[in-house]
Amino acid sequence: MNIIHLVLGKANPNRMNGVNKVADKLAKTQQLLGHQVTLWGIANSLEANYPERNYKTRLFRQLKNKLTLDSNIPKAIEALPKNTVVHIHGSFIPEFYNICKLLDANNIAYIYTPHGALTEGALTKRNLLKKTYFKLFESSIIKKAKAVHLLGENEVKDFNSLMSINHQCLIPNGQDLDDIPTLQQQTKNEHPVFGFCGRIAIFHKGLDLMLAAFQAYINNGNKGTLELIGDGKDMPLLQQQAKDLGIEEHVVFHGSKFGNEKFELLSTFDVFLHTSRMEGFPTAVLEAAAMHKPCITSEATNINSYIETYNAGFTLQKNTVQEIQESLEQAAQLFYDDQLIAKGTNAHQMVVEAFSWNQIAEQLVDVYAI
Repeated sequence: MNIIHLVLGKANPNRMNGVNKVADKLAKTQQLLGHQVTLWGIANSLEANYPERNYKTRLFRQLKNKLTLDSNIPKAIEALPKNTVVHIHGSFIPEFYNICKLLDANNIAYIYTPHGALTEGALTKRNLLKKTYFKLFESSIIKKAKAVHLLGENEVKDFNSLMSINHQCLIPNGQDLDDIPTLQQQTKNEHPVFGFCGRIAIFHKGLDLMLAAFQAYINNGNKGTLELIGDGKDMPLLQQQAKDLGIEEHVVFHGSKFGNEKFELLSTFDVFLHTSRMEGFPTAVLEAAAMHKPCITSEATNINSYIETYNAGFTLQKNTVQEIQESLEQAAQLFYDDQLIAKGTNAHQMVVEAFSWNQIAEQLVDVYAI
C-alpha cells in the first residue's frame, strides 16, 4: 500500500507539537511494517531541518494566501498511483480543503484525523469563526473522507454532537518504549515534585488551573514543587501568574527541552500533570507513563478511562482548581507513604499493553484498506 501522511510543517518530533510527533511515528512504524510511506509537509521553508528518518519526505511551500497551493501539489496528486491513501493530520487548515478537493477529483482516498481540534474545548476559542469555517469548508472534507480517525472517547462524544457520520474509527496514539532512554535510578525526593511537559499555552493546556490548584495545595500547608518543561508565547503570562499567586519560589520553568535532556528532567518528577481543556491524545502523558510516572489527567486528554482501568494515577472529572488540588494532596499522601511507586508501575504496564505503536499502526492500515 502507498501511504502519504499530510501535515502542516515537517513532522519534526523535536518540536512542541504533538501532531508532528504522531505523524512522524506513524510514518516510521508503517514503513517498518513494509508499506511505502511518504510524508508531505506544507512549510514556510523547504529546508530538511529534521532528524534522519526511514521514510521519504516531500516538502511544499506554504504561500501567503492560504487558500492557494504550491503549484507542485496538484502535479504531485495527479501522479499518485491509485492504491494510494492520504492520511490528513489536522483541522481548520485552508490548504487541506483544496488538497482534499484535488484528491477527490483524482479518486484518491483520504483519512482525516482532527487531533482534538473539533472537541468542545477547542471550539470555545474563536467560536463563531470556527463554526462558520466548519460549515463552509471542514464539513465537506469530513463527508468525503474514507474514514474519520478519532483518538478518544471524549473526542468521539464531542464530534458526534457536532456532526453525524458512520465512517469513523477510534484508535488512540501510541508510545514506543525504545524511545525512552535508560537512566540511572533517581534518589527519592524529600517532597513530591509535580511536573508538566508540553507547549506553554495557558488556556489550551489548563495551566492557569494547574497553578491555581498548586497555590491552594501550598497554602493548605503542603510541601513540594511544580516544574514545567516547555515554551510558548504564554510563558511570560504564566510566569507572572506564578508571581501574582505568590508561589514563584515553588515553581520551576525549565523552557524547551528535547531528547535525553527532557527525559532526564522527567525522571525527577514524582507525578505528571496534564490538566488540559482540549486535546487529541497527548503524547507527553504516554512518555511520562512509560517512565513509570503516575499521572493526573483531565477528561479532555482522552486517557482517563485507561488511567482508571490500570490504576495508573488520578483522573479529573470536572477539571476544577479544587479537584486538581485534591488530586495533588492524594498523590502527596501516597508519596510520603511510599505507595505512589505502585501507580507508576501500573502506568508503565498501561503503555506496554494498550499503546504499542506497532499495534496502532496496523489498526490504521486496516482502516486504510477498508
